Amino acid sequence: RKLEEVTGVSCNQVRQDFFYLGISIGKQKKGYLVKKLFRELKKILSIDHDSRVIIIGAGRIGQALSNYKLFKDHNIMVTALFDIKPELVGTEIGKPGQKKPVLHADQLEAYLRENPDIKIALLTVPEEAAQEILDKLIKHGIKGVVNFAPKILKVPKETRDIQLINDCIGTSLYKIVYQLYSKK
Repeated sequence: RKLEEVTGVSCNQVRQDFFYLGISIGKQKKGYLVKKLFRELKKILSIDHDSRVIIIGAGRIGQALSNYKLFKDHNIMVTALFDIKPELVGTEIGKPGQKKPVLHADQLEAYLRENPDIKIALLTVPEEAAQEILDKLIKHGIKGVVNFAPKILKVPKETRDIQLINDCIGTSLYKIVYQLYSKK
């Protein structure tokens, strides 16, 4: 019932969803053991282990993402940012004790070779560089990319098992504007 209050989804639907996900640790009319439920949901969402991530583009969006509190809460750790701007390269981003280095984009290949467990990148670069950088990331072992550049990117046909999400902030805003004003 508390999940229903918080989410607006009926408790019957919550139970059905948990059943579909294979979660059977609750008892009808008694509820769920919260800690066990939390552990199961973390396992299902694959946030029960650490994920190391890099950010390509250390401008405002890249810096904001590198300090995003919910990443830490969900075991996602940004390890480094990459850029080409001389005023950013060689600096560190973040709060004391949580600083991440900004490395030159030319160091990307070596960094990924030294850190083979890094399989995810966030892309916050200008649109004219985005596709080329995506191709380079895939070539060097990155398996998942969230693209924030204002351009729809495509995974090369010859690659497999690459997850790409095009998440342009402007496009999301345009959708909201359309939804709000198209009904008049």
